[in-house]
Amino acid sequence: MTMQLITFSRREDIFLRVYMIDSWQKWRIVRLLILSVEDVYTIGCLITGFLLFGVGGYLAYREIRKTSAAVLAIVRLPGMYDGIYRAISTQTEMLRELNRRLDVILTQDRRQVAVPGLRGEMG
Repeated sequence: MTMQLITFSRREDIFLRVYMIDSWQKWRIVRLLILSVEDVYTIGCLITGFLLFGVGGYLAYREIRKTSAAVLAIVRLPGMYDGIYRAISTQTEMLRELNRRLDVILTQDRRQVAVPGLRGEMG
């Protein structure tokens, strides 16, 4: 049994034909499958639609993930405010402590500069 795909110059039909020996011992062509042009276009549209549906589903999935990440960020916002408030408060306290230490150092330095003559006389 030999199989071959025969296409004709007419675009109406595409036949899958098989050469077989009939009961009179003659080789005859038997059509196994008849595909009209509409069938080929229908199958092509089905495959294209399936692929487009898959791509559309992936794009929707990606957008849903982005949206859920944005919603989670909004939900976590009060905790973020609390963390930022703590960090700013800590930095403010550190700056106040540094400012106090600097004031102590500067007042000590002013005392030493204010009485230079005494030091020179004693030493």
